[in-house]
Amino acid sequence: MANVFSLHIEFDHDVFTNKIFTLIKERRKGYVCVIDGNVLAMTYRDRTYQDIVNAACINTCDGSSIAMMVNWIYKTKYSVFNGPQLFKEYVEKGYRQILLGNTDEIFENVKIELQRKSIKNDFFHLSLPFLDVENFDYPTIAQEINHIQPDIIWVSLGAPKQEKFMNKILPYLDSGVMFGIGAAVNFYTGDYKMPRLKINNFSFIWLKRMFSEPKKQIKRVKNYISIFPFLFIREIRKNNKKA
Repeated sequence: MANVFSLHIEFDHDVFTNKIFTLIKERRKGYVCVIDGNVLAMTYRDRTYQDIVNAACINTCDGSSIAMMVNWIYKTKYSVFNGPQLFKEYVEKGYRQILLGNTDEIFENVKIELQRKSIKNDFFHLSLPFLDVENFDYPTIAQEINHIQPDIIWVSLGAPKQEKFMNKILPYLDSGVMFGIGAAVNFYTGDYKMPRLKINNFSFIWLKRMFSEPKKQIKRVKNYISIFPFLFIREIRKNNKKA
């Protein structure tokens, strides 16, 4: 696991999948954060949020620019394991799963896609009220989840809400691995399209979404770009101290 930009990120796909497999096999609980430029920017500005992300059992890199920066600074050859890739890999396994948030229509579209591929698993949906993260009834929501006994819990609320939600509900769960996957499920159903542009096997999903959701995404991109130089210089200095 790499400690970069003050975050714990696992770039090794085999290590990541082995960790998830072990958690599920042993009926343990925890949560996974999918770190893109937006999450990175928010953790830079909010130490409490940074602590929540680092409290995850494991994190994966969803940002092409993050992996490229790390590779340039540390001379590594890391790649991303982004949200759409992660969702596709695990939703198509035979695990018992539940989707929290998003819409009934998207949930039904996921089930249709699974049926189209002849994939059989127990896949449930729990709608959540539109509330601030502080106002959810976590014990009641957890009770409904525990009744289903899922192996995997998909939390589709968007960052930073979903990471805070996972951190708050964790004590009330009996078991289950939570993934904060935002809109990754929408890519699986085809409601969002993956970008065709790839550079060194990096897909710039944020660029695609910026054109499809300009009002929402431009603000996120601006936030990331504004802190990019500070993150980059700080990480270079950290690496130079090690040398």
